[in-house]
Amino acid sequence: MNINEIVKLLEEAKDAYYNSDTPIMSDLEFDELEEKLRSIDPKNEYFFFVGAESHSNDKIKHKTPMLSMGKAKTISDIANWIKRLELKEGEKFIIEPKIDGLSATCCYKDGKLSYIATRGDGEYGQDISHIAEYVKDIPNSIDFTKEEIEVRGELYLPRSTEFDTGSRPLRNNCAGLINRKENREDLKYVRLAVYQITSLESNIYESERIDLLRKNGFNAVEYSIAASIDEIEKFYNLYMDRYRGDWEYETDGLIISIDDRRLFDEIDTRWVLDRHHHYAIALKPPAEFRETVLNDVIWQVSRQGNLIPVAQFEPVKVGGANLSRATLNNFENVNRLKIERGDTLVVQRANDVIPFIYENKSSHERVIFSEDVIAKECPSCGSLPVHAGVHLKCVNPECKEQIIQRIIYWVKNCNIENVAEATIRKLFDLGKIKSIKDMYDLTEKDFEGIEGFAEKKIKNFIKEVRDSRKMTPVEFMSRLGIPLVQKKALAKMGINTVREFLDFDDETYVIGKNIIEWRSDDSNSRLVDELLEVLELTEISTKDSKGKICMTGKGPGNRKNLIDIIENMGYEYSSTVTKDLTILICDDVNGKSSKLTNAKKNGIKLMSYEEFFGDKII
Repeated sequence: MNINEIVKLLEEAKDAYYNSDTPIMSDLEFDELEEKLRSIDPKNEYFFFVGAESHSNDKIKHKTPMLSMGKAKTISDIANWIKRLELKEGEKFIIEPKIDGLSATCCYKDGKLSYIATRGDGEYGQDISHIAEYVKDIPNSIDFTKEEIEVRGELYLPRSTEFDTGSRPLRNNCAGLINRKENREDLKYVRLAVYQITSLESNIYESERIDLLRKNGFNAVEYSIAASIDEIEKFYNLYMDRYRGDWEYETDGLIISIDDRRLFDEIDTRWVLDRHHHYAIALKPPAEFRETVLNDVIWQVSRQGNLIPVAQFEPVKVGGANLSRATLNNFENVNRLKIERGDTLVVQRANDVIPFIYENKSSHERVIFSEDVIAKECPSCGSLPVHAGVHLKCVNPECKEQIIQRIIYWVKNCNIENVAEATIRKLFDLGKIKSIKDMYDLTEKDFEGIEGFAEKKIKNFIKEVRDSRKMTPVEFMSRLGIPLVQKKALAKMGINTVREFLDFDDETYVIGKNIIEWRSDDSNSRLVDELLEVLELTEISTKDSKGKICMTGKGPGNRKNLIDIIENMGYEYSSTVTKDLTILICDDVNGKSSKLTNAKKNGIKLMSYEEFFGDKII
């Protein structure tokens, strides 16, 4: 695969992981693919995005970004991380479970719950405040502070849940419940385990804050304090032997962090702060393996037309979960594994969470193998698939499943409430809709005689769909499902209108290539034309930016406060150095950081912190 194909696959995987209930690859495969990209192109723009941008129109900007953290595979990696931190003797670490759930933050203002949001891309998250009335772990008020704070944690389904998971991973089910449009009562099965408070003046240690949350009725995570690498290793061994099977939530490792919060900002300023905080690190355990026998391979169709193979095998228990199926990701992977029915497969539950096929033991001496399990036709429309990169692809523009998946994707992107997948499928099967455009033309008369559609449900459906007509051009373009093309990416490309989108021809960046490639497909061009017929695109007034500002090196004070000052001065803050950057602020103009090197190469103006901020900082 070339760089563009790797980035596309990673973006598809991230989008599926954060915005759907059906991941398309295991954590381990994802990590390995990221490492492959990093080895080929370490400065690829992909690495400057956290998570995946939320599809919801109701987005909330996090006052403190919800970044991720670096990964470690062994205790030796942790020892090297500690050495790099150069801590004073006696500094302690807090060890917490890395819960495999959906990261969320609960904002409290004056002691009252203000909103709940997902992590999203780290800067903006999806507003999911609707879950508050169902999830018992989220109190509507707190009395230990009147400050505006955020309580952060992981939404999850317990191992012992009574919810019917349909043999799918708990995280997938949890994501499905959070994004459900109807029958939200099942959200009562979801729990929130909290581990952090932001913006609180008191309690300078992470462990103190977790104790405070537990004392005030929150479902706080378990933790341990360690003063050395030996104590960290001891707890890790206990985790592997006992804790990861005992805790009620599924985990994919441990989080190890400095306990003293006063050190956080200083540590983060020593390195480039892109997607990761540097004062904490994730330690991921090796995966557990089991052997089983393959019964069959079934093929499913994605909205892009890719045929996704899924292995069905004899039930096997891996990492405490009963498994009977796992994704095979793509056609190329099925060929690589030389899979045939009856083969002995090695199933892995990577990081104790996502099941996938690690090895086909029956194929070791196999030179020629039967291709009986390979899809000969599209499972939805029966057309002949073609080879497209690592996939088999259905290129029939009238393929039922592709159309339905595109409609579902659009509904999720536009945050249209009261329109569930089952509703879309029923309307399609009855011939009421054959495209996204058709949804906007539906009237109450179209629902006459359809079982399950009472008057209130019909009115809610029509209102929600009609209300979604209005959007900005940028929102419209970001909802088309083009890999990597979301609001931030469009801003980076300087695309603000549909005309600029249609005329764009700069292939310098992967994002631009994706736009051009997507537009070259006639069915996508028709989609744009059809949607423009029924949507109402509205411009939004924004202040003209004075330019983009980036910072490198250690600055005076908190990085977030400096960014606030930059934005209040009328500039746009960028975490990376790009060709259109106006100024790079640095602590040493003669430094050797990658940001400085790129800025000098592109002739970008350099300023010291004192020169730029002047008396605006103390």
